[in-house]
This record gives sequence, structure tokens and C-alpha cells, in this order.
Amino acid sequence: MFHPCDYFESFDGLRIRWGYRAPSPGGPRGSIILLNGRTEYLEKYAETADDLHRRGWAVYSMDWRGQGLSGRLSPNRLKGHVGRFRDYLEDLARFVDLARSHGAAPPFVLLAHSMGGHIGLRFLRERRHPFACAVLTSPMIDIELPAVPRRLLRGFVRVALQLGGAKAFVPGGRGFARRDGIFEDNPLTSDPERFRRRLSDLAANPRLAVGGVTYGWLNAALDSIERVRAPAFARGLDIPVLLARATEERIVSCEAQARFCRRTPDCRLVDVPGARHELLMEIDRHRQVFWQAFDAFTALRAD
Repeated sequence: MFHPCDYFESFDGLRIRWGYRAPSPGGPRGSIILLNGRTEYLEKYAETADDLHRRGWAVYSMDWRGQGLSGRLSPNRLKGHVGRFRDYLEDLARFVDLARSHGAAPPFVLLAHSMGGHIGLRFLRERRHPFACAVLTSPMIDIELPAVPRRLLRGFVRVALQLGGAKAFVPGGRGFARRDGIFEDNPLTSDPERFRRRLSDLAANPRLAVGGVTYGWLNAALDSIERVRAPAFARGLDIPVLLARATEERIVSCEAQARFCRRTPDCRLVDVPGARHELLMEIDRHRQVFWQAFDAFTALRAD
């Protein structure tokens, strides 16, 4: 588990929650900056922090703005809203500085999931950073969209914004609904116990919950995705990357992940057969595939 949990103030006055997991005795092997995905929070990664602790890493993580127990950007806490992805980068820059002032020791490894992987890639490409390498699980290089041409979707979103709907749910968006708690055919994990842990977290503290996205979030995400999908973005990434991909993915684009890895100068793509989107919340067999790749990669790149 992360301890202590505390807050820092963002550039625009939001309270951003962060936490720390000390390494095992004997001194840290290095420091992991763990970036979670959309809707997630520190408690969800307690098991991952323990896994890293046993490997000798110190772990630092945070709740993104608009989710977890960080400040929200809509009066309705269940709306997944942000105005621009650049704000995530500003929060991450402050967090990395905070971790280093807290005593985080090199080498630094970025471990990032889904939306966190997307933000992490932009940070690595666009900001000065201390990282020796990056490990991405199911990164949001692109998202799986409805069968609507992207240009038409962008036009629809822009009209909604012009009509003042930035903080309105997109069609189909909602708060946390009963069907979000149904395990059968969920796109996140094939592990029923780890699926139920999330429900237990939210039952224990409903303030952790967040639902669907707003037009503002979707517009910001599509803008940012255009940057990351551009061929020059990947080609200019000068850091070793391990990209773990779930073969039963239904949330982000596996094709975009493979294309991104081909363009990146130093990228290893690892498929986890049978796994769904949340690789770190999967059954042990799938998690073991990831951890074997992680251990080999970090031994080579961050030791």
C-alpha cells in the first residue's frame, strides 16, 4: 500500500493526491513513477506497489486531476472531465519534482497504464525528465471509437463545445452504473477477484468513483492523440520503451500500439495472450508474462 498519502497543489490551485511505497530493506534499487489510467486511483495499485516493493523499487504514484481523491473539475464528481491534456503534463512535472525532493533515487523508471501511458509518452517527448526507460501497459496511443468517421466525430464534438457542452457527458456517458459492477464480459480483466477489489474500493469510499467522459475530455483526448500518433512523435522518442499489449483489448487500439512501437527507435513490444485491458489487474498467468518482461527489461535498461 502507498504510505504516506499527501497532497500537492497544481498550477491552477487543485489538490493533487500522491503516495509513496518504500522499497524493501537494504536500500532502493531505484524509483518507479507509476501513472495510472483514467478513472483509477492509488488504492487500485496497492498490489502492484507491493510487487515492485519486493523487487527493491521505491514507488511514487498520484491520482490524476479529476479522479481519485484529487480535485475534480466539475460539480458532478462522476463526470470525467479535463479541459486540456497539457494540464496533466503540468501536474506530472510538479509530481516528478516532488518525488525527487522527497528522496527518490535513480535510476528512474516510468511505469504507466492506458491514459497514464499516453500522458507519460508526451512527458518523455516534450519535457526534460530523469527517466532511464519506460514500461507501458495498454497505452492509449489511440482509442477504439464507434463506427463513426473520425472527422465526423471531431465535428460533432466541436459543435457540442460551441453550444456550451464542454462539461456534459458524451452520448452514452453516465455516472457509475450498476452494469459497471457486472463481471461477465467486462473489457477490463478476466480475474473475478481483482475485478471485485475495485468494487470494494468504491463501496468503502464512493468519492473515488468517476464515470464516463465529457465532451471537453474527449476533445482534449482526440487533440492529444493526434500529436502522439504523428510518425515524427515516435521517431523522436530517445528512451528505451517496453510496450505490453493485451490481445483481448477493447478499449485502446492494439494496431496503433504496434505501429507506434515500430516507429520508436528502441521499443520492445510484448503481447500478453488472452489478457484484457488492465494487464496489472489480470489473472496471475497473464501478470506473470508481464512481470517476466518487466524484470528482463529493467535489468538491462535500469541497472
